[in-house]
Amino acid sequence: MQMDNVDFVVESKTTNDAFHSNRYDVSKFGHIISECKRLFTSQFTNSRVEFNRRQTNEVAHALAGEAALSASPTIYFHILDCINNIIIINEML
Repeated sequence: MQMDNVDFVVESKTTNDAFHSNRYDVSKFGHIISECKRLFTSQFTNSRVEFNRRQTNEVAHALAGEAALSASPTIYFHILDCINNIIIINEML
């Protein structure tokens, strides 16, 4: 693949911390992270892995869910209720 400038976003702080850690983990989780690191360093140049709180991605998840329900391309000229509610709740936190 040899892809450049790819940003990977994870919603798990534990996964992000394990990915960036130099400690060796003998668990199954540690093995998966080691394989991910190996693939990352060999296949993706000038790329990064970063953590975003789930609340940050909720709007993207809601929009993706709406898109999956639509049979054809749609252009929205107003904020959908499902997204507006998430924005309001996140602002209250």
